[in-house]
Amino acid sequence: MKIYRVQLNAFHMEKMKEFYTKLLQMELVYEGENSFAVLAGTTRVYFDKSDFQPYYHVCFRLGAAFFDEIFNRLKKEDLLLSNEDGEISMYWQGKQAYFYDPDGNILEILERPFSHGDLEPYGWYDVGEVGIPSQNIYELRDFLSPYMDNQFETNNDLFSFFGNDDGVGVLVKTGRNWYPTNRPAEIHPIKLVVSGNKDTHLNHPTLPYKITVRKEWSSSVPAVQFRVARPTNQLERIIEFYGEGLGLEKVGEFSKHEGYGGVMFGLPDLTYHLEFTQHENGSSIPRPPEDHLLVFYVADTFKKNEIANRLIKMGYRQVPSENPYWDRGGITIEDPDGYRVVLMNTVGI
Repeated sequence: MKIYRVQLNAFHMEKMKEFYTKLLQMELVYEGENSFAVLAGTTRVYFDKSDFQPYYHVCFRLGAAFFDEIFNRLKKEDLLLSNEDGEISMYWQGKQAYFYDPDGNILEILERPFSHGDLEPYGWYDVGEVGIPSQNIYELRDFLSPYMDNQFETNNDLFSFFGNDDGVGVLVKTGRNWYPTNRPAEIHPIKLVVSGNKDTHLNHPTLPYKITVRKEWSSSVPAVQFRVARPTNQLERIIEFYGEGLGLEKVGEFSKHEGYGGVMFGLPDLTYHLEFTQHENGSSIPRPPEDHLLVFYVADTFKKNEIANRLIKMGYRQVPSENPYWDRGGITIEDPDGYRVVLMNTVGI
């Protein structure tokens, strides 16, 4: 279970941002009015402003040399936590240490070998653990099991790992103390994006946990989402063509983002989607070649004709195809920017 994204609530936003970017040397990759995000290797960690001060458990993995640097930074600031024997430097399959951040989150750094190629980076690897408290860890395990691989057995009702060597959720019963502190596990909102065996969005029925599961394509191309992005100078007409006319579902939109606005249409959902962006100052957009196509295979002849007629009635132009193949069973229509959409009456390859 690779942990791509962790989203937590936070209270002391400025102190937290300084702690993660300055002391822990994580890159600031997003900053909004009420949130910010840092990059811990392959994991993005988001903090959203909260009116109260929650606390969580998160474990960050890193190599031996960078572990020593971060350990010494934390030691200098007197932030390291000691175990029952008074030790601040521990060992569990690698060097290990615990500490608090400004919100009181119980954080862990864990030395691990690099497993993503031959060139080991000097820095963070990823988030390897996120604590997920509940009143019943067996129920939570069963809720997650259909969507993610789990190599660990649950042998008691207080604590269990869920996941594999790529990353784990630490399932812990509420009230059990987080090691090595006397702070009991509490339930607070958590949003995660993780790898799994099928794409899905999980909203726990009683707990404030939202987990997006993404299935990687393959080991050679481990992509979890695909986007085709295109600029335009007439965004409203593009929205009309692809939304109202073609019938694609809008799956996202944004405005005033560093000078850009945009919209995303699902193909048919977020896993594969089409984005159109428009800059506030406009862009130079050359006319595309006539064989630059988006092809939709619509096996139902009547539905194909219905979509085409809807677009034509809206004033969009049916054109002969550059390649005559697409005219045999297909209808080609130009969008407002001159890009061509083919409605092809076959089932495809």
